[in-house]
Amino acid sequence: PDLKDIDPTILKHCHAAAATCILEAGKQKADISAISTCLEDCKLDKERIEQFCTEYQRRELVTVVSFSIGRSPLHITDVSWRLEYQIK
Repeated sequence: PDLKDIDPTILKHCHAAAATCILEAGKQKADISAISTCLEDCKLDKERIEQFCTEYQRRELVTVVSFSIGRSPLHITDVSWRLEYQIK
């Protein structure tokens, strides 16, 4: 409900970016100083950086995000094709 005023497309991109950041940090076994520097480069304020790093240190973020994507790679589930042609 707090995010209802935000465009769903922008919200989806933000979620994907945050999930990618968390997974890459976990995959690279990044320490807090590296994560903090990266987030500062992205112009996040100190309070949000500290909150993110605190949650990241508990490793629950990495676990939740990695289990939410499943064990299999993404795949296409439905495609709709339309053939356009012109007879002269």
